Amino acid sequence: MLVKVYLSCCGGDKVVEVVNEAIRLAGVDAQVEIVSDFVAAAKDGVMSTPAIKVDNKVVVSGRIPKVEDLVKFLQATK
Repeated sequence: MLVKVYLSCCGGDKVVEVVNEAIRLAGVDAQVEIVSDFVAAAKDGVMSTPAIKVDNKVVVSGRIPKVEDLVKFLQATK
């Protein structure tokens, strides 16, 4: 599973912490990729950061998700 985390200048560390914790709690095998280039984000369909994309589907955009919500999503897609 590929999890892309799209960041801007603010709150990046918190988003990455949430993603890593959710992956750990969900018990899934996932590779995390950090994207901070706005052009690359736009090409991937991300218009608002922070955003999280799991296997080519944007699951969160414009906010930091709750760990519990992301765990449920990850478990549903494994």
